[in-house]
Amino acid sequence: MIKNIGYLAAFVPFAALAQTPLVVPAIDKTAMVAPMDITQQPIEISPKERAALDIARAWRENPDKPRRASDGTVMYLFGATMPTLICKPLQVCIIRLQPGEMVNDIHVGDSARWHISYTMTGSGPSATTNLIVKPSDSGLVTNVIVPTDRRTYTIQLKSARHEWMPAIAFDYPDDHQATLAAFYQRQGRAANATTLPTGQNTTNLDFNYRMSGDNPKWKPVRVYSDGVKTYIEFEAGSLAGEAPALVIAGKGNSLWSSATEQLVNYRLVGNRYVVDQVVGKEAWLISGIGHAQTKVVIEYTGGKPQ
Repeated sequence: MIKNIGYLAAFVPFAALAQTPLVVPAIDKTAMVAPMDITQQPIEISPKERAALDIARAWRENPDKPRRASDGTVMYLFGATMPTLICKPLQVCIIRLQPGEMVNDIHVGDSARWHISYTMTGSGPSATTNLIVKPSDSGLVTNVIVPTDRRTYTIQLKSARHEWMPAIAFDYPDDHQATLAAFYQRQGRAANATTLPTGQNTTNLDFNYRMSGDNPKWKPVRVYSDGVKTYIEFEAGSLAGEAPALVIAGKGNSLWSSATEQLVNYRLVGNRYVVDQVVGKEAWLISGIGHAQTKVVIEYTGGKPQ
């Protein structure tokens, strides 16, 4: 009996502890910071910024179609539009660069779900860099920017469940012009006899454009139309670090009023602006702002363009 009493007494401290109220430290709510939901923060877009967005959208959505190379590679014209590479899980896609071109860096929008590495084919000056692209899942959309020692690539990446492209590569306008120049040299005749370095026959082109205004280093050497598009050609290397904006007169046929300015789709291909319409009245090439602004006026002088 005495042993039983001692046994019960040994548990008294635990019973007392169980009846002691639990004290929870107070939380200092002033020290808590609510997480910021950046998706709910609206931004204001100025007219200038809207115009810039329109230009970027027009380039991304430009319907310039790729071609197929003999080995099945999808060939995009560099600079004409934003190229797209469609991959799928468990397959490897390739972005093939220009022979001799070296990669400086690779920036992927979604580096967690897209793996990109690169390898070389060949050796010496003709070695070709191949970017190896692998998505971890389907239904992904991002982009990759690849600066090289010659240019910067901006490529959209998509992953599909079934469809995919084994490889994409690029046609380069400068390569085309160099090939034509070499051909003309071998033939022993000047490249500008009846054919431009771009391969266009001068007899089918309209050169009835004149230029006035300022005389910057980037002033075009010629302006012409093929009846569908207008081509503004610059001296090679004159646009380095400074590319003027192109504005075309609207319905009022005047650029003095901002209400008549007309946005137009154009892109830099090689050393030319390729404008996706015929300039039938007047256009301006503009660089700088305020008193430092430089303007070159392009005016059509041939009446109604062909």
